[in-house]
Amino acid sequence: MPSPKASQTPPRAVEIGQLVYLSPPKPCDRESFVAMRKASRAHLEPWEPRPPKGFDAFGHDQFDWITQSGRKPDQERMLIFALDGHRIVGQVSLGAITRGPLLSAYMGYWIAADETGHGYMTEAIGLMLRHAFGKVGLHRVEANIQPHNKASRVVAQRNGFRMEGFSPRYLRIAGEWADHERWAITVEDWRDFHGRRC
Repeated sequence: MPSPKASQTPPRAVEIGQLVYLSPPKPCDRESFVAMRKASRAHLEPWEPRPPKGFDAFGHDQFDWITQSGRKPDQERMLIFALDGHRIVGQVSLGAITRGPLLSAYMGYWIAADETGHGYMTEAIGLMLRHAFGKVGLHRVEANIQPHNKASRVVAQRNGFRMEGFSPRYLRIAGEWADHERWAITVEDWRDFHGRRC
């Protein structure tokens, strides 16, 4: 799809699509981000690791953490903004970026409770893959998804991820060790996937 007209392109966008654009968090995003996280707590908490004691994952601590960790060479943390209204609707990240012969990273993503069902996350993941295989120069991206998280599985599949395996008790979620499926995509898969869609 063609990109929006230049006059509509946000100056801070790292990647831009038809519905959303990606941008690293800026100080001016703090209040909107915190308000969105607080409003989405019940929606997000079942899927997220329990934070350390004293850390508010739905407040300013979380904003500080994504801002600081996003400056590290092994992290890429992007806020997802809807082009309609330029509001924050979620986040997509690359973590544990590894160079050398592996050239790999893990992808994580979430969307606000009242922003689901509009195609925002599907497009945001696609934009982050373009960023990962382009500017970041990766060969492989992996996403670990709980088997009963149907929405997360669907957006991964829509972007060409394939399921590689199953990891019992992979990650501690809400205080319990949760099983996860390993979904992944390589740059070759990504190119083939987009070739088939053209």
